[in-house]
Amino acid sequence: MHLPPVLRISYSVAWLILGAMTCSSVVRAEVPDFVRESVYSPNAALVTHVIASHSADIVIIDGGLKQGLRRGMVCSVSRGLQAIGEIIIIESRSDRSAGLILELAEDATITAGDIARLKTIQTS
Repeated sequence: MHLPPVLRISYSVAWLILGAMTCSSVVRAEVPDFVRESVYSPNAALVTHVIASHSADIVIIDGGLKQGLRRGMVCSVSRGLQAIGEIIIIESRSDRSAGLILELAEDATITAGDIARLKTIQTS
């Protein structure tokens, strides 16, 4: 069957559009959540509250073993870009940790909403 050039072009355009629609549906396929997550632990968690006591304040963190926080590790605590202080993890469960305040910036207090991030040493 011999088609005039105008019909050949329109058939080609139709096939091109059909191919593009097929490809776009593949791209929109549902992607599991773990694909978007980092393979590296964020090593950070949100401070949920601080329990004041006579001898030492205890900082409760909404993150634990899953975030890479282990007993004895030191975390820096910040609010936005401002460093507030440091805590040491005294207890860590799968999704919750507790820490003692080691150091505080002058006139600073650790409050709910602050971020506790694992303090690391960079070598090289």
